[in-house]
Amino acid sequence: MARTPVEEARLHAVAAAKRVHRALDLQQRVVEAGGQVDVFDAIAELDIALIFKPLKSALGLCLPQPLRGIMVTTERSLHIQRITAAHELGHVILEHRGSIDREILERGPFGPSRGRDIQEIEAEAFAAEFLLPRWLYRHHVQHQGWSLAHLRNPDIIYQLSLRMGASYEATCWGLLGHQILPRGDIDALRKAKIAKLKLGLGEEFRPADAWADVWKVTERDDGATITGNPDDLIRVELDEAVGSGFRWNAEALSEAGYEVLADASSFPRDPLLYGAPARRVLIARPPGPSATKLVLRETQPWREPDDNDPVFSVDLVLHGKEKGGPARAAWRRRGVAR
Repeated sequence: MARTPVEEARLHAVAAAKRVHRALDLQQRVVEAGGQVDVFDAIAELDIALIFKPLKSALGLCLPQPLRGIMVTTERSLHIQRITAAHELGHVILEHRGSIDREILERGPFGPSRGRDIQEIEAEAFAAEFLLPRWLYRHHVQHQGWSLAHLRNPDIIYQLSLRMGASYEATCWGLLGHQILPRGDIDALRKAKIAKLKLGLGEEFRPADAWADVWKVTERDDGATITGNPDDLIRVELDEAVGSGFRWNAEALSEAGYEVLADASSFPRDPLLYGAPARRVLIARPPGPSATKLVLRETQPWREPDDNDPVFSVDLVLHGKEKGGPARAAWRRRGVAR
């Protein structure tokens, strides 16, 4: 059966996104750099002008050829800025006419199509494939040691969405679009209340902003880069060999300017095993916009640390949304720290 014009448009857009991935060697770079497609850096590398302005009535806009320019609002969250920038990049790559976008559906191939402009359908499909390709899901699932059963857990999908730099909703639709989970599972996942998931992770502590997030960081994130917001909470969970007198040096968080809100240890009780490691849980609030290399060492307090002590490190890049002007990625390419 012949494809409809909408199906053809979406396939065309997905193919275009994959071509950009290959041209910029994004898969290898993303996997090595922390697990998010940096759309702002990709736009800079493609030599396309990108500027952030306090747009009130639009999320973003695209200037047509020969100008090749993108403008994104500063009035929305980082993940909305990312999906908007990817949407506008789709307009540029697909050589669409100029566009002013007031709504981004974040559904990729599952947004409504009746009565909509084909170029908007193409731009949405491009953005979904560009930011949330199948290989990126595979990378995070394998890196975290998750199974398909894990992916039916809203808490897992919430953490997956944070690592992919996307909304919970968009991450769910990507799981469906890439045929990782069936529609019934996605419908169940979409019923989850994100505020409740955050509350469970933060316990009695909440992010400073209702739109901020709570990261659950474990041994699986050793050496990773966490890209988030200055109002997020960081929950660190690590096994600790307390039977041998070892303790993680939680003071490293305080020394980095973080406020340690909770510090507790618990033992597995099903079954209860003598000598089993404890689970150390630290919940901390960032000092504000910052980039910190957090290094924790598991040591015995009565002796000097040595090179054989277990070490856990993670780069916490918590600058949040773009505030105005060129993107931080563009400044970095010019050798300027912002």
